[in-house]
Amino acid sequence: MPVEFPYKPYGTQLAFMGRVIATLDRGRRQGRSHALLESPTGTGKSLSLLCAALAWQRHYPLRAPPAPAAADPLLYGGGFVPDDTQQQQPTPGVPEKAAAAAKKKNAPTIYYATRTHSQITQVVRELRKTSYRVRMAILASRKHYCVNKTACMADSIDEECKRLLDDKVQGCPEFKNAQKLSRHPSLQTGGSYEVHDIEDLLRVGRQVKGCPYFAAQTMAEAAQLVFCPYNYLISPIVRRAMDINIAGSIVILDEAHNIEDIARDSGSVDVDEESLNSLKEELAKLATDQAVGKIYQPLHDIIEGLSTWISAQEGDPRDNEFDNPPSFWTGENAVKELQKAGITPAYFPILQECATKAVKAASDTESEGDHLTGRGAMTLESLFSSLSHFFGRNGRHLYDYQLAIQRFAHREGTSAFGVRNVMSLWCLNPAVVFQDIADLTHSVILTSGTLSPMGSFASELGVQFDACMEAPHVIDADSQVFASVLSSGPTTHRLNASYKTADAYSFQDELGASIEEICRIVPGGALVFFPSYKLLDKLKVRWSQTGQWARLNARKPVFVEPRGSTEELEPVLNGYYNAILGKVPLKKGRGGAKQIVKNRVRKNSSQESAKGGAAFLAVCRGKVSEGIDFSDDNARVVVSFIFIVICLKEFSVKFCTSIQ
Repeated sequence: MPVEFPYKPYGTQLAFMGRVIATLDRGRRQGRSHALLESPTGTGKSLSLLCAALAWQRHYPLRAPPAPAAADPLLYGGGFVPDDTQQQQPTPGVPEKAAAAAKKKNAPTIYYATRTHSQITQVVRELRKTSYRVRMAILASRKHYCVNKTACMADSIDEECKRLLDDKVQGCPEFKNAQKLSRHPSLQTGGSYEVHDIEDLLRVGRQVKGCPYFAAQTMAEAAQLVFCPYNYLISPIVRRAMDINIAGSIVILDEAHNIEDIARDSGSVDVDEESLNSLKEELAKLATDQAVGKIYQPLHDIIEGLSTWISAQEGDPRDNEFDNPPSFWTGENAVKELQKAGITPAYFPILQECATKAVKAASDTESEGDHLTGRGAMTLESLFSSLSHFFGRNGRHLYDYQLAIQRFAHREGTSAFGVRNVMSLWCLNPAVVFQDIADLTHSVILTSGTLSPMGSFASELGVQFDACMEAPHVIDADSQVFASVLSSGPTTHRLNASYKTADAYSFQDELGASIEEICRIVPGGALVFFPSYKLLDKLKVRWSQTGQWARLNARKPVFVEPRGSTEELEPVLNGYYNAILGKVPLKKGRGGAKQIVKNRVRKNSSQESAKGGAAFLAVCRGKVSEGIDFSDDNARVVVSFIFIVICLKEFSVKFCTSIQ
């Protein structure tokens, strides 16, 4: 199959693309096929994935289903390490729903999912490098897409959006122009924003006064390539809310090493007593309406039963020092407890049908009559999503869940003692959620720089992966990377970062001096990763007292990863990049740290900029530690606990910063 790649590909990239195409071909032949593809960060995974998948999609109508082969020549070989822990098994036929969905389009839709919206922007940047131009869409939340000034100023954009949509008199003018935005010439074939990111859609949306949120959903219905965060595909709640149908589609999960936690979270629910009582009040009012009472009355009775059951649980939270759940049940015991609230396996399908109708009425922008508020609908849908997994597959997953009552103690005022009760239904097995996705789709391709050991990874997800690959790096480690462990600093004091010594001033001072010396020697950007925000804050306080913080800023302007949302990270990253380029940063950066730029960092001197650079202090497994490309001067050195130092020579490569 011809694949148009923008550069001369490395051997790793050729094998990677071949494995993708072989998986998709096998899926067409067998009904479905899934792959685990590991390739180090910096080897062009995103570009290879896009080119291979889009090439296969382009040739899908012209390409006859391949004949069965005795062995897949791309499955092993080429210097790559195969995973021998999985036995090849025949894949069952494609489900009827998936087959019907595939017939509606000329080729399966490709869903490309990443962890954050900022990572989507990077993947779109890679797509621009290719020659492939297909109908595309980017799904994001109202918080990212809303351009209505009234809604943007509200505490809850979701609630304000739904209130405006229910207002038949004034309404939302941007919503009325959503179709105008989705059909804008700049977003069509040949338009300037044919390949667009979130900012591009917002820009056009403001020009035409159209809603990017609903325009993106409209565009996704006909799109051949859809970008979105993980939870839009993994969570059945979000899939239903966004009308995403993944049946028969190709799902690519990039940076998928944390997919197990995401799957467990999407199958779990925590709902406090206050939210249940609020939902109960809403349902009680709706149940009095004769037209829809049959839908809301059973739901009201169940929520009331849950509230009563929670209140009846015994236990004094003051005896629970660490706020662990004093009561928990698994399997048949959990079923018995839910029966006390009126939720039985036999009655649950009826309740689920009522809940589905109630949530649909709340989410439908054109629904008539009274319905649940957005908050109430979310509580109801979260609860029934977890219960549907719990009771699903004829009770097969009963022992994959734990039902718990968490009772948190807190003081109200000076003497009153309050209790906050939370009902939890925890999914302990990611396969419960992930198997549903694998059974619906044509192919699921999981890729990351760190998936090994693949045998245990696959067993956790409970899915048979027909193709596994562990690719080597494309760089020459002997000539392009220097790695070292620093056991002591400039004054020979031992750098022991254990819990016992991390609070010692001698260790903190030696660490500051070590980082200062590294920043003096290494040009360009320096990334420094700490185990936690707590230690990072503690070191900032100590270094400010001793003058070390000022000395660090004198070497390189210091930027600190914020604790808040991803939106707070963007201006800090831009300041870091600008400082490396020699542009004068803001007088004061995030976290109150002054960004001091000496005369050696001049705006028009790339040579001086390379000597100066900047330093970025971040946290392992934080927002900076994965999914962000720090190529060339943006990261010439990485320092991480335990202090692994990597010095990069003059070469252009992207590399993983989450070294631990």
